[in-house]
Amino acid sequence: MIIKCPECGHQISDKAPTCPSCGVVIAGNLTKCPDCGELYLSDEGVCPHCHQPSHTHYKNAAVNMQPNDRVVDAVPIGPATGTSRSVAPLASQPGAGAHGNKPGDEQPKKGGSGLKTALVVSTVIALLVAGVCFYLYQQAKERQEQEEFEIAMKSQEPLVLQGYLDTFRDAPQAHRDSIMAHLDQIKSNDKDWENALASASGTILQNYLDTHPNSPHRAVAMRMLDSIDWAYCSSLKTEEAFKEYQTKHPDGNWYADSEEAIRKLKASQITDGDRSIVANVLHNFFFSINTRDEAGLTSSVAKGLTLLDKQGASDADVVEMMNKQYKEGTTSVTWRLPGSYDIKKREIGDERYEYSTSFTASKDIEGTSGTHTKRYRISAKVNPDGKISFLTMTEQAEEKKADEGTADKAKSTEKPKTTDKPKTTEKPKAADKPKSTGQLKSVEKPLAD
Repeated sequence: MIIKCPECGHQISDKAPTCPSCGVVIAGNLTKCPDCGELYLSDEGVCPHCHQPSHTHYKNAAVNMQPNDRVVDAVPIGPATGTSRSVAPLASQPGAGAHGNKPGDEQPKKGGSGLKTALVVSTVIALLVAGVCFYLYQQAKERQEQEEFEIAMKSQEPLVLQGYLDTFRDAPQAHRDSIMAHLDQIKSNDKDWENALASASGTILQNYLDTHPNSPHRAVAMRMLDSIDWAYCSSLKTEEAFKEYQTKHPDGNWYADSEEAIRKLKASQITDGDRSIVANVLHNFFFSINTRDEAGLTSSVAKGLTLLDKQGASDADVVEMMNKQYKEGTTSVTWRLPGSYDIKKREIGDERYEYSTSFTASKDIEGTSGTHTKRYRISAKVNPDGKISFLTMTEQAEEKKADEGTADKAKSTEKPKTTDKPKTTEKPKAADKPKSTGQLKSVEKPLAD
C-alpha cells in the first residue's frame, strides 16, 4: 500500500526497497505501533507519535539496562521533517553503549530481510515476464509460419518454396511435405516449359498454356505466341488474317498495328463496290453526252471540278464541253468505253476514298460527211461521293472513217469494211454485232433505233 516515508514524508509503496527521495531503507524496516497504528522505522525503537517502545526495542533495553539507568522520553528532532525521533535510553554506568548495551553487543542488521524479499519478488516477476515473452514469441512464430506456408503453396516460384523450407526447418511435417510435393510439381512443369520454349512453335506454346493454365511462364508464353501469330498474319497481308489476329489477341502488342494494316488494305485494295462506283459514274457521264442529256451530265460531276484544262469548272462549262462535240453537220456522237478500268484508290478521310483511273475510249462521230472515229486517252478522278472531280482527254490518233478496216477494229471482232462506198447500214451493223469490250450497253439502243 501507499505510505508516507517516516523519514521525509514522501509518498511511497511499503514494498519499495528504499525511499526514492531520501534513500532510507523501507522494505522490511518498518514497525507498526500496536497502540496508535503509526508506521515508523524499526531502528527507532519507540513510536514517534505516542512514544510507545517497540516490542523488540523494549526487550533489548530491559536486558541491557543497569540499576541506575533511566529511560528518556522521545523528543522531537526538529520541525524540518515533521516527524519525531526517539532517543534511546541513556546508560548511567560507564562503558554502556548508545542504546544501553554493553560494549561488544552486536546491533541488528538494518533491512536484511527486506532485501531478500525484494530479490525474491523481482526474480519471480522476471520469470513471469520471460515466460509471457516466450509465449508471445512462439505464438508470433507460429502465425508467421502459417502465413508463409499459405503464400508458398500459392506461389509457382521454386525460390519461394525453397526459401520456406530453409527458413522454417522446425515447421509441422505436414507443411513441409506439402511444400516439397508442390516444388516437385513445379520442377516437372519447368521441363514442359523448356520444351515449348525451345520449339518456338505457336501450336506447342498454345498446348503448353492449355495444359498449364496457372504456369508462372504464362505471361512469357503469351508474348511469344503473340509475336508468332503477328509474324504469320503479316506474311499473308490479308484482311482476314489481321482480323483473326485481333480475335486471338485482343490485348496483343500489335493490335494497333493490325488495325492500321487493315485500314491500309482497305485503302489500297479495289473491291467490286469500288469498281461499280467508278464504272457507273463514267457510264452516266459519257452516256449523257451521247444523248445530249444536260441534267444527267451535270449530275455526274462534282462542283468545281477540273475539266480538261479548266479548274473550278461550273455546270455551264460542262454543258459547253458537250455541245462543242456536236459541230455543224454532226448528227450523233457515240462514246465507247472499256469494259474494265485500272483503278487506284487513296484514302482522303475516315474510310473515305478517292479513285483515279486512266483508260482509252473511242468516239464515233456521225455526220453528213460520214462516220468518223477518234480515240482518246482519258484520265479521271472520282470523289468519295461518286462524282467526277477531275477529267482530261488527250486525242491519240487522227480522225478516221469508221468504215476503214484497222487493226483496232479487227481486235474488236468487227468485219473489215471497204472504203469505196458510204455505209448506209452502219447502225444495223452496230446492233447486229455489239462489242463485248468498250461499248456502252445503254448507247447501243439509240444506235439500233
